Amino acid sequence: IIKKDFGESRGDYNKNRLYRAGHLFFTEIVKDEDLTMLAKSDAAPFIKTVKEVNVAFIPVEERVFSLENPTSYTDYFSSKTVDGEEDKLDKIAEQLVTVCASLCDTPCPKVRYCSTSVGTVKQLAEKVQSKLDTYSRNNVITGSNNRSTLIILDRGFDPVTPFLHDLYIQAMAHDLLSKASAGAKIEGNVFKYDREVILEPENELWRELRHLHIGQAISVVEDKTKRLSERFNSIKNKGSGGKTAITDMKSMLNQMPNYKREEQNCAAFFLLAEECLKIYDGSGTVKQIVHLEQELATGSNERGEPIDSKMSGCVSVFVNSSSGNGLLYTPYEKLRVLILYLLNKMNMGDPMKEESLIKLIQKADIKNEGEAVKTIKKMGIDIMGDLKNKRVTPPRRRGDHQEETYVTSRWVPVVQDIMDAVLIDRNLDTNAYPFVARESQVAAEMDVGVKSLRGQGTRQPAIAAGRNTGPKLIIFVMGSLSYAEMRCAHMASRRTNQTRFGHEVIIGSDMILTPEKYLDELINLQ
Repeated sequence: IIKKDFGESRGDYNKNRLYRAGHLFFTEIVKDEDLTMLAKSDAAPFIKTVKEVNVAFIPVEERVFSLENPTSYTDYFSSKTVDGEEDKLDKIAEQLVTVCASLCDTPCPKVRYCSTSVGTVKQLAEKVQSKLDTYSRNNVITGSNNRSTLIILDRGFDPVTPFLHDLYIQAMAHDLLSKASAGAKIEGNVFKYDREVILEPENELWRELRHLHIGQAISVVEDKTKRLSERFNSIKNKGSGGKTAITDMKSMLNQMPNYKREEQNCAAFFLLAEECLKIYDGSGTVKQIVHLEQELATGSNERGEPIDSKMSGCVSVFVNSSSGNGLLYTPYEKLRVLILYLLNKMNMGDPMKEESLIKLIQKADIKNEGEAVKTIKKMGIDIMGDLKNKRVTPPRRRGDHQEETYVTSRWVPVVQDIMDAVLIDRNLDTNAYPFVARESQVAAEMDVGVKSLRGQGTRQPAIAAGRNTGPKLIIFVMGSLSYAEMRCAHMASRRTNQTRFGHEVIIGSDMILTPEKYLDELINLQ
């Protein structure tokens, strides 16, 4: 295309080229052979700039990125041979290198991966390490004081979190309102009712609300609305007569547009929270399922007592029950509970037999949706107790996660354990999460060995142009990411920035999916 634009095959370059000169900016690393071909072409004299800007990814939020790879589950987990699989892994590795090149200070980060994964995790990690080494050589990057880390996981590392109803406002809104057919709903990153509000970090109120539990979020919006009204009333009543009345009136009129914008913003997010609660309380299913999901995920009830593996509470979900509005539980609600039930039985050493599962799926009337169970097995999760090549789940971290725990949100995503093990304990298991490069593992072991001599201390990381210039912990999940896991990155960064080892935590994946969209991927995967 470049050569054509500059007049190739047109005879006279000076007369027929489209542009006088060209400045080329590539969003990712360019192959040497492509640059050589361009340098030898007749267009070369007209190319004034060639630069790799390393942005082959989509920033979703300030600590979240996406590779926008809609075929990721087919690429990683399909049992069929995928055409061009090696090329696709190369492409993903190149994209991850641009993430590291853009976000990390030099030298390039150490690469780790989950060794208990099945499939292409190790292969992708090795490709990323190789490309990072090449990038370092080409850009003359040297030095050993490297405390940034890239950890590559696949979706099977935490099979529980993507299925749960999350009651923190960002996750809850996307889960419950993205499937609404009428009224207030979310499409993409836009909340639509009688007007539209973009759910983006630039909106200060949304930035404050998005990681709050639903009850907290409503209280914050109510408080802000009250204070906004009081502020406006004080301005309006300030000069009700006398010499200052005209001046105060002018001030009030000047502030009116800002007041209206803030008022509409508060009203929008109050409506968003109300709509979430309406579905949570009004449907009669979500509220019941949330408590059941937490018991299945954690293996204990609200009092911390172990649950029975038979879980009679699941029966009312699986068996079709009719109400005045038809079926009480939707097929996807049944499927979410079924998968969590199977995972719970697996963790308790009592996996369900295939014949029992078939009967249960028939009774629940979710034959098509039940295909998702087969897909989970492709991730190496021995959900039926019959896999030969199954993954071994590393033990959960036992420690204080420091966030306030709600009865309906007791489950802690596994990725938070990984973050805390790296950033707080500084002892992430090198057998379960080995380094690709041996020298990186040796350096990490030496660093941990002198931890007690340094002491924890406190510090604030260096900030340049609004960006944390300290070390980075980048986690990439092959497949998809949940909103709960996105929240973990924000919370971990907030905690560790108070210590002398403060890292900025960044998390990304091929896609960001709600639970039902994740189920769609599992159901449709061949």
